Amino acid sequence: MTYSIREQRRERLISLMKEKLQVNSDNWDDEKRLNEDLRIDSVMIVQLIVYMETELHLSVPDNEVDPRAFSTMGTLLDFMDTLPPCEPVEMLE
Repeated sequence: MTYSIREQRRERLISLMKEKLQVNSDNWDDEKRLNEDLRIDSVMIVQLIVYMETELHLSVPDNEVDPRAFSTMGTLLDFMDTLPPCEPVEMLE
């Protein structure tokens, strides 16, 4: 089965949310609100941005992040679709 890039990103994003942010949900559709439904707070959003850069290798511009991009799963995936790839960054452990 072939997945679109968006579906691949969705699966990787869900995996990050589950494993790194300990977010649990039975439903990850585009209408799912990050704050109200998934209980992702502002600190977790910052962590998610870091993971998007380090794990998904997407370049997130600091000065161009619109908070509305983090409203729902759908808006976040739309935002991710606009991000250019970046070079992998090694994290210190």
